[in-house]
Amino acid sequence: MTAATRAFGDSDSFAAPRHAPTAELAELGRELAATSTKLVESRERERALEASRRELVAWISHDLRTPLAGLRAMTEALEDGVAADPTRYHTQIRAEVERLTSMVGDLFELSRIQAGVLSLMPARMSVYDLVGDAIAGADALARQHRISLVGRGVEPVPVEVDGREMTRVLANLLVNAIHRTPADGTVAVAAHREADSVVLSVTDGCGGIPPEELPRVFDTGWRGTDARTPPAGAGLGLAIVRGIVEAHHGHAAVHNVPGGCRFEVRLPAAV
Repeated sequence: MTAATRAFGDSDSFAAPRHAPTAELAELGRELAATSTKLVESRERERALEASRRELVAWISHDLRTPLAGLRAMTEALEDGVAADPTRYHTQIRAEVERLTSMVGDLFELSRIQAGVLSLMPARMSVYDLVGDAIAGADALARQHRISLVGRGVEPVPVEVDGREMTRVLANLLVNAIHRTPADGTVAVAAHREADSVVLSVTDGCGGIPPEELPRVFDTGWRGTDARTPPAGAGLGLAIVRGIVEAHHGHAAVHNVPGGCRFEVRLPAAV
């Protein structure tokens, strides 16, 4: 047992002796083996988190460099008086600035979530109102991409949530679904009560997510193998969704359905 424990310290893994001389030592061996397994799992999570952080830094650097270079070129053209259509340049500059502002806002929100300082102001409200506000907010973007937004089976069940933060959750899910769904497709929002929970779902027509990538969908910086350029953004929207939902003691999940995927948010039902 001494040798096995010493090896545990050297190699981070513990192999309990096959035949412990007493029941107490056998129990000690089982506890050390369980601790060894937990340490291995913790280190795997740490490595995965570090990898996602490196991806995030690389992708944000790329997403910042490209619009900044464009902004610099356009402002120089305006200063030199060589811009053929100054009005178009001003419009494009404004659009790029708004995109950068949104990215910085997402980074700030995610930092608050990860630091555990997200302050919630829960209030009792109807899921029906939350979904209605979210659909109204995403309607212009949906029409721009020729996507139909529909509410299917939205039950007026009560929840106790921070309305502002939960609206952001639904907005992020809807924007993600709209960008991933081909033109003339449909994005459906539903909500119903299930035992002691309220389940909100957003179903898109993206064609599905590769099974090996499903566990990473809510990771910071994840954008999928084919989403290295806008409008994919910095890969923070779904990480923010998970953080806000978990701050409400809920759970966010995703699974494939025929023709697309369904994102589900499960929240405690109001009593």
